Parts: sequence; structure tokens; C-alpha cells
Amino acid sequence: MKKIVITGGTSGIGAATVARLLLNNCQIHVLDTKMPAVEPAGIHFIHTDLALPESISKAIEQLPDRIDALINVAGISGSHPLNQVISVNFLGLRCLTENLLERLTGGCVVNVASSAGRDWQDCKALVRGLLATRDFASGLEWIKQNAPLIKDNPYKFSKQCAAAYTYRAAGLGMPHSVRVNCVNPGVVGTGLTQDFRNMIGNNLYDSIIRNIGREGTPEDVAPIIEFLSIGESSWLNGVEITVDGGYIAGIIDGWITPPANPE
Repeated sequence: MKKIVITGGTSGIGAATVARLLLNNCQIHVLDTKMPAVEPAGIHFIHTDLALPESISKAIEQLPDRIDALINVAGISGSHPLNQVISVNFLGLRCLTENLLERLTGGCVVNVASSAGRDWQDCKALVRGLLATRDFASGLEWIKQNAPLIKDNPYKFSKQCAAAYTYRAAGLGMPHSVRVNCVNPGVVGTGLTQDFRNMIGNNLYDSIIRNIGREGTPEDVAPIIEFLSIGESSWLNGVEITVDGGYIAGIIDGWITPPANPE
């Protein structure tokens, strides 16, 4: 029985992924701030706030000594304070990942970032500045010093860091035979959808849906995560996979033109 740790597993893409993993007879440890009233068979819920290093440490103490896969899904929108957004979406993800590498020997990590973060190379120097910090505390200090540069869209920056970190983590995992890959979902209907509409504007959001035919669902993304975590993907390492119905392909080739006014 494979032992899986997943953050953000009680809703959206995380919950859809958990449902698929249960069908594969996995033992699942869900780290989330939302605790269900009843724990379904095969699932162990651990209350975890990824914005708090001490909460992450307490969660790690409750996890198995051997883990087959870590799936980092948890994330919050840019409607929250800057520090919290980057802590949950990147610093907490990094902290959990690096503290579990030894337990993951021979296993894998799947980071769920966002199509909003796939262009991280456009601000490579800034992203690498945060990635170069040693730990959670130094990461928070870096955010404090660079807040003016990232305050306009902390969500996007946090996801750029999560996507970029995949390449660094693939190197960190190599001595432990741990593979690290990344999934970048496009517009997907979840509890965060309204926040994303507010962030990019209804005109752009609706334009994306018109161009690709429909809004994505958590069930569109979960099979990709399942494949990367427990499927036959042993030679896939350090890769970003954008799951967006083809929108980015259209932008790159020019058969989709974003609206001039995103509002």
C-alpha cells in the first residue's frame, strides 16, 4: 500500500486527487486547515497551517517514516496578506518538501503551481532571490525587504516561485532518488474561482473560457497528479506540465489573442 502525503486535500483539486488515490488503495495523509467531521477510511487528517513553521513541524512528527509521494496542492489566493500568500504557496511547500526528502527516498514530489506561474523566467532574478534563502525565517525577511516589488500580485509571484522551485528540488532530490515534477493548472472552477476572477478581471477570465471551450474542473487535473505520483512515470523528473485546455498553446502560436481590456 502506497503512503501518500497531500496538502490541501479537503477541497478542489486536492480533494479530486484524494478520491482517485483512494481508488488505488493508497494510505493518504491529508494536511489542511479544514478538518472534516468524519475521517473516511484510508485517510488520516492532520491540521496543518503551511504559513506557520511550527505547524509544519508538528505535522511532520505525525507522518510515517517512509512515504511514497508528497503532493503539494494547498494554496490561497491573493486576497490574503502578502506574507501569508507567499508562505502558504511557496515557503511552506518548500519547508515541508525539504524536511521529508529522506522519508521519500525512491519516491516523488508533485508541486501544484499555476499557469499564472509558468512564466517565472520573465522575472528570474527576483524569483531566484527568494529561492536562494536558506529557510522559512530568511524567506520572510526577503519578502519584507522586497515587498514593493511583489505586492501588486503576490499570488502570481508565489506560484512562479513554486514552479521554479521544481527544478531546484529535482536536484535536491537526486541523492535520495526522489523525482520532483510540477503541474500548472489553468482556469479551474474551485472555491477560489471568484478570487481569481477578481485578480485577472472577468473579461479575461471569460475570454479564456470561450477560447478553450469550457472552464476546467478539479477532475481534469487530478488524473495528471495521479500519474505523476503513483503512475508509471519513473523517468519523468524536473518537468512542468501545464493543464489548461490549450490556452497557453494558443497564446504562444497566436491563434488566441487576449482581450485588450482584462476588466
